[in-house]
Amino acid sequence: MKVSDRGLWIESPIPMADSLLWTVPLRLVEAVATGRPAELGTVPPPLADRLPEIRDIYAAWIKGGSAVPLIYNRAPSAPDAPQGVSLFFSGGVDSYHSLVKHRDEIDQLILVHGFDIPLTETVFFSTAESLVRRAAQTFGKRLIVVRTNLHWDESTAFTGQGRTPCPWVMYYGAAMAGVAHALAPIHRKVYFASTYAYGELRPAGSHPLLDPLWSTDSLAIVHDGGERRIDKLRDLIVYPDILANLRVCWQSFARPNCGRCEKCVRTMLGLRALGVESCPAFPTPLTPDLVRSQALDAIVVMLWRELLDSDLPAGLKNAVRAAIGSCEAGLPPRTGKPRQELRRLYYASRNAARALRAAF
Repeated sequence: MKVSDRGLWIESPIPMADSLLWTVPLRLVEAVATGRPAELGTVPPPLADRLPEIRDIYAAWIKGGSAVPLIYNRAPSAPDAPQGVSLFFSGGVDSYHSLVKHRDEIDQLILVHGFDIPLTETVFFSTAESLVRRAAQTFGKRLIVVRTNLHWDESTAFTGQGRTPCPWVMYYGAAMAGVAHALAPIHRKVYFASTYAYGELRPAGSHPLLDPLWSTDSLAIVHDGGERRIDKLRDLIVYPDILANLRVCWQSFARPNCGRCEKCVRTMLGLRALGVESCPAFPTPLTPDLVRSQALDAIVVMLWRELLDSDLPAGLKNAVRAAIGSCEAGLPPRTGKPRQELRRLYYASRNAARALRAAF
């Protein structure tokens, strides 16, 4: 079945809701981002009562966002909700942790093609789907595969220009809420696995302040978990099947995990700190040189700092300090390659000159 609106569509092999409620999160965020009034149609409680609050949060978080007028009708309460419980599941650390934690409650896993994997990447998605299908079989859950163009058009998948009205990091929670409402006939509750621990929270499209506001009287949307990533990993390492089937990488469409990007390396470091010396999901060994070569940013530095409090071997921990230090000093990472070291020297000289000018 397929639902569509203004060129956006969601497709699944199961029946979907026959209303346009699934478009409300998408229309609202688009309106805030573009500054145009939001025409939202008919909205059930309590979501209807929360729309101004959602708008104000997004207006504060989206660069250039506006608290636009909201145009909608309040619908009566919905009939009794279905009994199913779902979890958005990508096969990464966060979604696996939510699955383990709520394994007795969850009925089905929702895998979306078109969020982190472009629709044109059919071969790689088949690989990702096979990993998730193994998880569904291991835990005895139904798997529902959804296709959608809410993130990418097929024609723009490799140009770096998505179709979203604001950066995906601010939009993806609304996209998940849209899919959750489109699949309303199969569940009364949907879990969104957390990305950040409570001590690391920052504005993002999926957030414990925001996700529950998309709920209605017949569908509860739950932002699940505020644990640190290393604590989530600690709960997962007792499951060999999970370690074998983890997919955390978003940089490579050639294999589930490239083993060299920042997210792969950070996950490998967390596992090593917990005593897992090798993980079959990652194709490359973890070395200090690989760790030092990571280009970090202000967001992930906070996640790397928690590794300094772990039981990493001294060589790896020093490499983590070096990677953090390069980021904080505004320098390229250390790779040991002459050209990169010259770049580091250039940036260090430039930063020193700026600091000297600022002093006078």
